[in-house]
Amino acid sequence: MQVELYSLKSDSWTEIVEPDGLPYGGAVFNTYVNGFYYWQALGDFDKLVLAFDMVNEKFSTLPMPEFDVSLTQYYWELLEFNGLLGAIVYPIKGTEKSFDLWVMNGCWSKQFSIESVRGVERPLWFWKNGELFLASSDHELMMFDPSTRELKNLGIHAYEDQCKLLLMLRAWFHSVEDQSMRNV
Repeated sequence: MQVELYSLKSDSWTEIVEPDGLPYGGAVFNTYVNGFYYWQALGDFDKLVLAFDMVNEKFSTLPMPEFDVSLTQYYWELLEFNGLLGAIVYPIKGTEKSFDLWVMNGCWSKQFSIESVRGVERPLWFWKNGELFLASSDHELMMFDPSTRELKNLGIHAYEDQCKLLLMLRAWFHSVEDQSMRNV
């Protein structure tokens, strides 16, 4: 695999040393946190997290969390939680879902579990106060507050493609914001 990075400033491409893992899953399975872009990836023998340092333009890999469940029956997604890389795991099937959040702060640690949330399809992102935005099985945008355990339907119809676009735009705005802060 060949990896190249385009610079708007110099209007040129630079070849980057290829990563040890192969990213998969497209835009849904990646996230941007504090100058790093992260993907779920496949290594030689296992799944891992692939990281790209936007400042130093280098790839690195992290182990994935040691989830307490079999990944043949669960999804896991990367997202930002309070400025740290997070991984959330939840069942593939069922109308009542539980979510376990793991956070990387030097090493992976399980932060909390959200048990028995009915009618939710998948997590989208965390808000500033720890609230979790979710896509419902009826394509509605929902928000779960773990402190009150309250689930609110926000009354916004959100198709999966629109949710993916929101996630990509959110990551792009974060990277532009980080870049503008470095140029000050």
